[in-house]
Amino acid sequence: MDTVIVGNGIIALATAFRLAKRSKPSDKIVIIGKKARPGSATLAAAAMLNSFAEIDEDSLKTEADFFHFELSHLATRMWPKFVFEYMDAGAGRLPEGCAKCEGSHGACYGLGTYVINNTAADSLDDVNFNAIVAALKECDEPFEEISPRSIPNYRPQERYRATRAIYIPNEGWLNPRLTVDALEAALSTFSCVQYVDAEVDRLVRKGALIDSVVLKDGTRMAADKFLLAPGATATDLLAASALDIDVQRVFYGVGVSIEIKSPDFPHTKVIRTPNRGLACGLYSVPFYISPKAPLDSILIGSSNLISPGPRDGGQLVSIQSLLLGAMEQINSNFYRASVTRVNVGWRPTTTDTYPLLGKTSIANLVIATGTKRDGFHLSPVLSEALASMLLNEKVDPSYELFRPERAPIRHLSREAAIDKAVRHFISASYQHGFVPSHNRLPDQIIQMHRDDLEKLHDKVGARDWGIPPEMIEMYRYGHIKN
Repeated sequence: MDTVIVGNGIIALATAFRLAKRSKPSDKIVIIGKKARPGSATLAAAAMLNSFAEIDEDSLKTEADFFHFELSHLATRMWPKFVFEYMDAGAGRLPEGCAKCEGSHGACYGLGTYVINNTAADSLDDVNFNAIVAALKECDEPFEEISPRSIPNYRPQERYRATRAIYIPNEGWLNPRLTVDALEAALSTFSCVQYVDAEVDRLVRKGALIDSVVLKDGTRMAADKFLLAPGATATDLLAASALDIDVQRVFYGVGVSIEIKSPDFPHTKVIRTPNRGLACGLYSVPFYISPKAPLDSILIGSSNLISPGPRDGGQLVSIQSLLLGAMEQINSNFYRASVTRVNVGWRPTTTDTYPLLGKTSIANLVIATGTKRDGFHLSPVLSEALASMLLNEKVDPSYELFRPERAPIRHLSREAAIDKAVRHFISASYQHGFVPSHNRLPDQIIQMHRDDLEKLHDKVGARDWGIPPEMIEMYRYGHIKN
């Protein structure tokens, strides 16, 4: 069987690895994507293996949300084994930074996450922190309530100090760049795997099946099966292909992360806030280079800006906010640190904010996109499911919840969506330095947001459903049509 995989991010590579391990001598797996990976969400990721730390007050209220959480929790448990799998497969060809990896005791992978409840935003942090603790207890997941002062190298400015903190021992982190390098080393041991350093222009349909892909230079590549996993560019590619399938739009969730070097204040664990203000909050993650390198590299993240198209650079306000937040809320001594790289990644975000995963009405086409900031984390579990789909094997029927040709999931009522959006807007304002005057200004701003959102819902015809808070600007400026 010949399989073409469009995209070379973590989900594409992991799926290729699953297929290669089960390949026959006559099989061929072609991975198509620019080697430079412009806008790669994978390379910009913090690669936090956080499931419970990502929970907020609404995370487990619907069937789709609960299944998504189950996938996330399973992926966290699968990562240790998956690391050893690709390390073993790539033995002898691993890059220098991975050659002496000892798995959970190595340089690019580790466990341990501190979640802090600080005073930098508003009470939404308290609500989401409580939701994390409640879910940990409900699922009998190990965690420990600790004094924030006991967190290694946590030295915030006093006005932003945490009042509560927990430690989750089974949620950790990876270096995404080393992970990609190691996966590619593992794939290089399979003769059936071929890379094409190019961009796909379109897919070609003949009758009921996809026949081939056409590259930007006009080269045509045929195959039996096709996996479309190009991240945020999925909608553009589907539009150019005119396949006559109805797949909701995928937007560019432009995220910025910043790599710093802090020799005096290294990190060995994740330190993060709960989700807040339309994003995943503030975090610092160990970003180790190799067992030989000083353990002083840290990734600071992250911002989120939903855009209808790609953006090559991060907004100055995003970069400023992350650096200021890191110095104020995590370690005030980071002012001594040096910036080594600013990453910009395009997180694929759908109209309804849920993933697009699974087979399509075109029998030999599988789609995997819309994973937002969870693609890296979910890759061990999604790659197994996607490989099974390509091989026409059974998978968990719950994947049907995220089938690519579904109607947008609209579980939020209009009232609930407006309430949620207002809370997130206010939270975001406090994060960006909002200081209210001593009068009715906060109440007036809340009412202003509420009135504006009522008008927007009327404008787009959202009378018995609500707009996801992340997508409000896309509806406001007409990028989403009902």
